[in-house]
Amino acid sequence: MSEEERFSIIESLAPYLERLGTLLALRDPEALAAEVLTMLVADFGVRAASLFYASRPSLRVRRGQLTPALEAHIDRWEAGVERRIGTGPWQIAEPGESILAAQPIKGTQLVAIYSLILDGQKVVGAIFVAYPRELVPRGNQRTGLASFLQAAGKAVNLVGELSLLRERLGQLTMFYQVSQSMTSTLDLRKVLEHTIQLATAVLDAGASALMMIDEKDQQLVFEYTHGEMGDLLHQKRIPLDEGIAGWVATHQEPLIVNDVQGDPRFSPHVDAHAEFVTDSIACVPIQIRGRTIGVLEARNKRSQGGFDAEDLSLMITTANQAGIAIENARLYQSLRDERDRIIQAQEDVRRQVARNLHDGTVQFLSAIAMGIDHLERLLRFKPEAARSELQALRDLTRQAMTQARLALFELRPLILETQGLGPALETYVQQLQDHEGFGVHLETIGTLPDLNNSVSATIFSIVQEAVTNAKKHASPRDVWLRVSRKNGWLQVVVEDNGSGFDAEAVERNYDRKGSIGLLSMKERAELIDARLTIESSATPPNTGTKVTLHIPIPDEATQQRQAATQK
Repeated sequence: MSEEERFSIIESLAPYLERLGTLLALRDPEALAAEVLTMLVADFGVRAASLFYASRPSLRVRRGQLTPALEAHIDRWEAGVERRIGTGPWQIAEPGESILAAQPIKGTQLVAIYSLILDGQKVVGAIFVAYPRELVPRGNQRTGLASFLQAAGKAVNLVGELSLLRERLGQLTMFYQVSQSMTSTLDLRKVLEHTIQLATAVLDAGASALMMIDEKDQQLVFEYTHGEMGDLLHQKRIPLDEGIAGWVATHQEPLIVNDVQGDPRFSPHVDAHAEFVTDSIACVPIQIRGRTIGVLEARNKRSQGGFDAEDLSLMITTANQAGIAIENARLYQSLRDERDRIIQAQEDVRRQVARNLHDGTVQFLSAIAMGIDHLERLLRFKPEAARSELQALRDLTRQAMTQARLALFELRPLILETQGLGPALETYVQQLQDHEGFGVHLETIGTLPDLNNSVSATIFSIVQEAVTNAKKHASPRDVWLRVSRKNGWLQVVVEDNGSGFDAEAVERNYDRKGSIGLLSMKERAELIDARLTIESSATPPNTGTKVTLHIPIPDEATQQRQAATQK
């Protein structure tokens, strides 16, 4: 082709290429495609034209005189193009061109010319034009048509990519904003609300739901719904093995079903309850450290084509963020609960010390004060009787001192910190024997291990609680404290022969009880990874109560590290 011919072609195409450049400002690939096809029909003598572009969803635009035969031909052609999306260019008329040779269309007097839309070397769409046989362009006209179709294809691809980038940028911006909101709050309710709103907006779904797993009842609980489902499903429960959400929860795998009516895993029960018709579902598990705690579900993709892999990827990212936020919220709530338990325990200790001082030491001091007044009168009127009164006052003073020492020891046994658990238990038993009205017996088998101070303190507080419960509620004649070591475990048993109680009933009804003694022991045992069992029965004859604590003994290396840390 001569320079003069090339210049002529460029000059003839200049108005159309300039118009294409103007159309780039539309920022909408569908509007651009419609304008391109209108130009082809109006200015290039084309009888009919179509453009197919593999966007999300696929773009299909047609203009001109479209007969049923021509529509069918275009459908077959676009289906073939769609199967080849993402592959390299097909066999073309000339190297470096994307226009195919003219081909007659069966059953018509038309000739088809096709142009592939390429992104680099990959097929992303195609433009189809149909000419009457006598008007098929040749020579420079054909070259000009090819140039225009290639330019139009590149323009559509450019606008399509820009549109997709804007969509993704909008999604990422929204995702970032909501993720920031999710991670900036420790309110679990707000975390779940933000998660479900994000899923609905980013995925362009008709409705979304966030369900949490109730492991005890093996059910999925609708915690939050958004969109067309409304609030009808709030707190509704479904079996863990029911529906697509149940399948995702049990198999711990994400899933897309774009035709739920044809999938045997789909359950219509939720639709019936929510007065909602589901066409498509995308569902992913919400996991924390590899453990599935719930599922995030989106229903009814608004755009054509249903949910795809990109939607699933966004949902997985959202679910991961939600899992982290839920874990943070739960940890925060757990810390608050633990703080409240510590405060309550401190209040219980203060009340217990106050009761002990009031019922014991203060009573002795009151008796001593009254005895001194009586002694003063004896010295004035009957001095020979003063000696026996002095002995009585001496005995009361000793008892008050013993009571006070016991209260101080129970409040903070310093010997526990300086000499360890064994000597602390021996001292505790000795003080109980001197003060209480029942026998206290300590049996130690083997050498006790070196334990962390916090572990020793927790064991001692559990023993104290068990003995106090026996003293207050069981009226025992004897209490036995047995400590032994076996197979990597330290076993501590507190057993009495007083009146028993229905242990199962007490634990079952703890939420309606004022006392938290047994619950406190169990919670303290959990803090040191120990197992606590309580055996008792209210059925005569009374066999007393047996509290058994099993504490894992750390290996020698761990004990050495703990000892170094304490130093």
